[in-house]
Parts: sequence; structure tokens; C-alpha cells
Amino acid sequence: MSTSSRSKKGRVDFLITGAAGFIGERLVKRLLSDGHTVQGVDLQAGSEPTLRMDITSEEQVLATFRRLRPRAVIHLAAVVDDRGAPELFERVNVDGTQHVVSAAIEAEVERFVHVSSIVALGFDPGHDAGEASPLVFDTGVPYFDTKARSEALVREAMKHGSLRGCVLRPGDVYGERSVPWVVRPIDMMRKRLPVLVAGGRGLMAHCHVDNLVQGLSLAATHPDALGHIFQIHEATERTTYRRYFTLLAEQAGVPKPTFSLPFSFGVGVGRVFDQMHRRFGIHPPFGEGAVRYVARQSTYSLSTARGVLGYTPTITLEEGIANLNLSR
Repeated sequence: MSTSSRSKKGRVDFLITGAAGFIGERLVKRLLSDGHTVQGVDLQAGSEPTLRMDITSEEQVLATFRRLRPRAVIHLAAVVDDRGAPELFERVNVDGTQHVVSAAIEAEVERFVHVSSIVALGFDPGHDAGEASPLVFDTGVPYFDTKARSEALVREAMKHGSLRGCVLRPGDVYGERSVPWVVRPIDMMRKRLPVLVAGGRGLMAHCHVDNLVQGLSLAATHPDALGHIFQIHEATERTTYRRYFTLLAEQAGVPKPTFSLPFSFGVGVGRVFDQMHRRFGIHPPFGEGAVRYVARQSTYSLSTARGVLGYTPTITLEEGIANLNLSR
């Protein structure tokens, strides 16, 4: 069955934005294997047939929705990086989300699953942060702040009844194509650049991509999912970044992390890197936001995902790392 196949009434079951991404491709395959009709849309081609759609173009989004008439939408498309021009994040993550929401409302989709992130809760929201935790709009990191604003506009549409949907906040998603949590740290460790801050004692809400896909599938199909905010990860025990990066280094065959940046010094270096990026367009290994994020001591509740969806992560951190097929 291809992603362009249709149901008998001419409507696809699911339209997935960002379908060519590392999460999107896995989700498309999962929903197809479960017997659903699926159409992926993205700026680029994926491993499954993918229609080109630019979410920053309101006209393109409306035309695509009117042609496909999807029953449900899973909105994954976003710029995901702790570095970059604020205007790009605003245009894609906020304006693009508004275009997709407006088109979904016009098309009267039966379900809208918005993929947010735990970063929408800021750097360090505290112990057991969950559905009622406040969104943070002023961290100064464009990715964090625009994920908070895009989640807010989806929740506002849900609140007023114009959009039937739910929100899903993944933790720190890793897998073979994950740039922030696999590709970039392996490259940094190979070059013996520091990946640890404050002794590596910060807590990671790690989430294997297949655990996330399981959560997304449940949110997209469970009869009780509408109206809720779900958080998805597998960090049921306190996992430090030192432990995560050490396991990753062992699997990749690169030097294990030993040197750790003191927090204040790391923040200062990150701030300089941010200035270099803004002034000269240089892509540094990390910025101030990343330093603050990996030093956090927060934990994130799974109670709603467990209680409503019956979500239970099936892949442990050790299994997830061991199954990574990494070139050495």
C-alpha cells in the first residue's frame, strides 16, 4: 500500500506534515502497517511517496487539504535546532502551524494531533512537569519559544471548539537520524569536543523514535485522546546526560566524554557562539540554550499518556542505544 492510496470514500485517513523527516518516515510506515491510508507531505521527498507542500505557503496548504480531504492530521513539520535565525523559526513553526490549523478547520478534519515538545515548558520546569505546567515564551532560544507559541495557538483553537485535537510533547528524541541527540554529539565526541555541562548531571528525558511513534499512533487513534496534552518519553528512571552520552560513545566507537564544562563558563561560551552565528553565519557546535537545557534537573510526567492512552514505552535506553546502526 502506498502513501497515496485512498479510502473507499476518496479521503485519506491521515495527512502527516514533515513526513520525510526522521520521525515522519517511521510514523508513515507504522500507520500503513496498521492498515490506514496515509499521505505524507514535506518540502522534500521521503522513503515513502511524499507530496511537496510548504507549510509557510497558506495557498499551498489550503489547496493540498482541499484536494486530499484528510480525516485526520498529524502535524510534525518544524525547524528543530537550538541555533538559527529567529525569523525562520517564526515563519515555519508558528506561521506554518497556523496555516495547517486553519486548513484543518476548513476541511473539518475529525482529529488534529499537534506535535509540540517538552522544550515548550522552558529550560527547567521542575519535578513532574505535566499538562498543567505553564508554557514559556521568553527563553531567548527561537526553537523553544516558537514551539511554545505554536502549541498555544493549537490549544486556543481546541479551547474554542473549532479544532478537534490533542497535543503531544515528545522528550529528547533519539534514533539513527537524530541530529541533536545522535549525529551532532557523536561528531563532537569524535573531535573530543565537550558534550557535558556541570559534570553531566543534568537529566535527560530520552525518547527512542519508536516509542514516540507508538505514542503518536495512540494519540491519532484512541477514542479518548481528544482534548488532552500527552508527554511521551521512556525516562522512567533518572538518566543523566553523562550516562546517555557514554552509552552513545560506546555504541559509536568514539572517545567517551570525560571533560565537562562548568555551567557558568559553558553559558558564556555558548553566548559567544550565538553571537558568532548571528554575525557571521557560522554554525557552532552548541549555543547558550543547549548549555542551559542539558544542565536541567526537571522530570516530565507520563500520567496522562499512561492513564488515557495506555502508553507504556517498549524500548529501554539500553536497547535503543544498542540497536543504533552507527558508522564507525
